[in-house]
Amino acid sequence: MSTRATRRSLAAADLKDHLHDIQDNVVAPILMRYGRHIFVKFTDGAKARAWLRNLRDRVNARQQELGTRFTVNIAFTYEGLKAIGLSRPSLESFPEAFRVGMRGRARVVGDVGPHAPEHWQGGLGGPDIHAMAWLRTDSDDGREEAMRIFRAEMEATGGVEIRFVQDTMALAHENGIGSEGQHFGFVDPISEPPIEGANVPSYPGDGVLEPDGTWRPLKPGEFLLGYEDEADPAGAQAPEPFELRLNGTYLVFRKLYQDVAAFRRYLATAAKALYGSDAHNHREMVAAKMMGRWRSGCPLDLSPDKDDPAIAADPQRRNNFTYAGDDEGLRCPLGSHLRRSNPRATPLKRATAVRRHRLIRRGVEYGPLLSEGALEDDGVDRGLINMFIQADIERQFEFVQKEWMKGGEFVGLDPNEQDPINGIGGEGSQMLVPGAKNPFLFDLPDFIKVKGGEYLFVPGLKSLDGLIEQKF
Repeated sequence: MSTRATRRSLAAADLKDHLHDIQDNVVAPILMRYGRHIFVKFTDGAKARAWLRNLRDRVNARQQELGTRFTVNIAFTYEGLKAIGLSRPSLESFPEAFRVGMRGRARVVGDVGPHAPEHWQGGLGGPDIHAMAWLRTDSDDGREEAMRIFRAEMEATGGVEIRFVQDTMALAHENGIGSEGQHFGFVDPISEPPIEGANVPSYPGDGVLEPDGTWRPLKPGEFLLGYEDEADPAGAQAPEPFELRLNGTYLVFRKLYQDVAAFRRYLATAAKALYGSDAHNHREMVAAKMMGRWRSGCPLDLSPDKDDPAIAADPQRRNNFTYAGDDEGLRCPLGSHLRRSNPRATPLKRATAVRRHRLIRRGVEYGPLLSEGALEDDGVDRGLINMFIQADIERQFEFVQKEWMKGGEFVGLDPNEQDPINGIGGEGSQMLVPGAKNPFLFDLPDFIKVKGGEYLFVPGLKSLDGLIEQKF
């Protein structure tokens, strides 16, 4: 199957004819508040494929078609593809990062110390995790109904065991501008890279900045396999054959515990260090400097001195910025979380095409909010489930984690300066905040801890059929 005839790709214009073959929640998010991520092991390949045949009918099925209130996606680890009988040539054609998996690549992305795999939950990243099914529904009752159906179908076929379950629930944000909030108090999500040829809205600032000042969507091959990308009309050539990868993608799952109490306490400490006062406005300024946006979602680059919810509420304005004229980071620090994750037009000391390192992010919260004003942790597990969608794990997720989040040299900062939100803190950590009375923050705590993760292959529907029927 790995003949030259398979080494083709589709143009962006072809995508509209293939959207029905792409799993929901990839090109556009599923806007249902309650979720459940179910990690399973296949104990018998033939029986597991029988279970997948039943599950296949629910992937992309609309609620009215099945009389249920949930939607399902399915994705596989490398070990899972092996367990259901994918051929050796196809298995070996997958990129190394996917084959090794997140646990094996932990040091590459800086998952060390308290973030290291030996601290992860539920066997995540290990050889007994073969697939993840994730459910989306509109209520807690709907989630339990979905789980009842899920378990019944699993028990009917056998060959599949549940190894870990993670529930999520999107937190409604208090400012009511239509986005979701997260445990640290920031509206999220605000921006996602648009895909050329996809039938989804695209707003200024979300895509690629053109010389004339306009913004365009990215080529589909940056996120979907089988299509032209930003550098190559042939796109990614793995896995083989073409029919296996077409309309598929790679998904990086990350469970991140958020220490909300530590974040709140540090804002007061940092406000005194930077501005000589822990007044509310100074604490909010520190939070914005660390994130790159105000709580409402308004970017510092557009409103550096105070929050402007009107900008945050306007999709035509809230991402329409480039950091032009702010090479020193006076408006938005070079090391802020937002600027690191997408430097836009920031001059880079290590030349790279920013458009080649974009990620589609499907983030959703887990756990209840910490009581308002509480400065001590209550012992409850809470945080963020991040799911990153891309065509190349090494070039996209791993590059962003290693080069942009875990270091500062790419924008001329101290090499030890990491992302202030999800970098590794502790003694020696620091952040430069130009324009402040005392422009350095030191010894930032670990606000986030990695609790587990997986590298997953999300096949297109025809590819999923082929996997079930062992055509590859």
